[in-house]
Amino acid sequence: MDIYEIISKANPPGFKTGLDNSGVNFLDPADAFEILKNGFIFRQELKSRKGFIQFGNRLGNQPTDLADETRVMGIFENIDPAGSGIRELLVITKKYLYSYDSGTQLFDQIPMNSAVAIGDFGIVSNDEYVSGTTYLTKGGLKRFVFTGKGMSDIYFYDGTDVKRFTNADDNSDYEAPTEGALTKATKIHWYKERLNLFVPVIAGVSYQQGVLYSGRRTNLGNGDKFNVSGAGILSADTYELMKGTIALGDSIIMKFQSSDWVLEKVNDANNPYFIRKIPSVIGTDATFSPVSWAYEAKSLGENGLITTDGRRSVRFDNKIPYYTRENFDPKQMELTYGGFNRELGQFMFAYLDKESGNDTQDKVLIYNYEESTWSVYDQRFSVFGETNAGSDDVWNTIDETIKDSWERWDTTDEIWNRIGLGENVQKTLAGDNEGYVYQLNVDYDDYAASVTAITQAANAVLTVDGAFKVGDRVYIRDVVGMTEINEQILTVTAATGAAITVNFDSTDATAYTSGGLVTKVIDFEAKLTPFNPYRDQGRKCFISHIEFLLNNSGSVFVDLYEDEEETPFKRDIELKPDNTLTKKREWITAIVDQESNFINIRIRKANALQPIVISSIRIHCSPGALTDG
Repeated sequence: MDIYEIISKANPPGFKTGLDNSGVNFLDPADAFEILKNGFIFRQELKSRKGFIQFGNRLGNQPTDLADETRVMGIFENIDPAGSGIRELLVITKKYLYSYDSGTQLFDQIPMNSAVAIGDFGIVSNDEYVSGTTYLTKGGLKRFVFTGKGMSDIYFYDGTDVKRFTNADDNSDYEAPTEGALTKATKIHWYKERLNLFVPVIAGVSYQQGVLYSGRRTNLGNGDKFNVSGAGILSADTYELMKGTIALGDSIIMKFQSSDWVLEKVNDANNPYFIRKIPSVIGTDATFSPVSWAYEAKSLGENGLITTDGRRSVRFDNKIPYYTRENFDPKQMELTYGGFNRELGQFMFAYLDKESGNDTQDKVLIYNYEESTWSVYDQRFSVFGETNAGSDDVWNTIDETIKDSWERWDTTDEIWNRIGLGENVQKTLAGDNEGYVYQLNVDYDDYAASVTAITQAANAVLTVDGAFKVGDRVYIRDVVGMTEINEQILTVTAATGAAITVNFDSTDATAYTSGGLVTKVIDFEAKLTPFNPYRDQGRKCFISHIEFLLNNSGSVFVDLYEDEEETPFKRDIELKPDNTLTKKREWITAIVDQESNFINIRIRKANALQPIVISSIRIHCSPGALTDG
């Protein structure tokens, strides 16, 4: 009998493909999984999702959203490159700019001066994201400049107020381009000591293929002037619309509908840039999808995902070639927002699923570039960002005043060796449609919130301190009084402020007294590609049993399908580790005893608490009869 092992603990570390001396055939997990939902492959292990928690705005142990409660449109770090190295975390909603205070763990709303309409950037549509960059003043003082196609102006933050960049009273150094009044742009970059505005709007005209650049920043204020020597407008030689920009090394990649172009530096003070076209196979349709890392810029189009290194652009979605076409809402492609998770080596694209019926993003497509694997997460994030800011919690301060689930050791699901991460640790952030900011990769809670009241009604109404949404499946525990609701998996049918309604009839239940935690349920699923290593011999595959090396934190269920039938021939095979054992992992066997042309293996778990980690999958099989065709 042959043994095929997926996600092996090879020695030395790393996947190995082929046959080793012990007779085990090792399969590369990048080719082994057909579907992966709310999970990922990392360092030779298949894992269920990592969670997220509230970041900032913790008043006591009560998380709150940003004050204006509107959609988060951008997360930035205002980096002082003049020597201090200070990084200020900024968040922009549809109406306000916020600065994060690491001491109070709060986002402080930045006041707008009299020249800016109070609480109104002019953003109307959910896809009108904000672009921003640090850009020093002529005197070397830190300043953050931001704009967007939905904004009513170009703004800047000087450390005190939000002001208008093109207003003489706010910015005496500004001078308009010779073509007319500058009002806004879609993207903005600090590049070659200049302020660069992509798809600028000048005298009411939108330059769809162009970049407007200022003079070089000097102590004369030329960096704020667009009519001096060395300033100007440069356009790509195409009629396509520019759909995104991203800095890549010493150049800027400009993404168009059907091509990629590069903005490169030239040693000419009066003509500082050169634009050249990159051979491309498809284009970009989502303006804020481009993300760069490891000398590649990746972006998303209706016909697939594309990556460029500045020399050529190719598709990198060979495992899911039709995913964007079949799963993304084609009318809402511009909602897609790209991000990067340094800790896990993942590119992230928040998007709107075409079948969901929602009005904003409800999924995150993830590409793990280290393992070349794909997964989909059920999360409703609007934007992504990164920061080094954050609280620095030491062991003797960890209690329920910081996070509800830290009240007792036996009620928390935290990864304890991760607690205490503070300043200078890179963190991945996300925002949502209600003005909440989250930190990813912190724990496995996927947002646990405390309960303060439950009504007795046909559909119970819970008062919680979290941002749950209609359609969320939640797990409730530790309620005192109304114990009937504990350990139930319920669906949120209505959500208004701190009140969520769930499909639980509490009319005759015991009255609520105190306590309780609500945790979002995550549906983990991993489905292997159709398995039959003997197809090239014209043989069916007989599988006797499958072994799973599972961590002892929780069980999973396995369904077995043959020949891509819709109904499994075996379902709900529970793999349940013995938690009384001292071993970290345990081999658990699922009996198959089936011969088929090929077999699909589906692993799943509706999980609210424990993470799932599978270190290895071993399939014991042998050649069967001749295939049916």
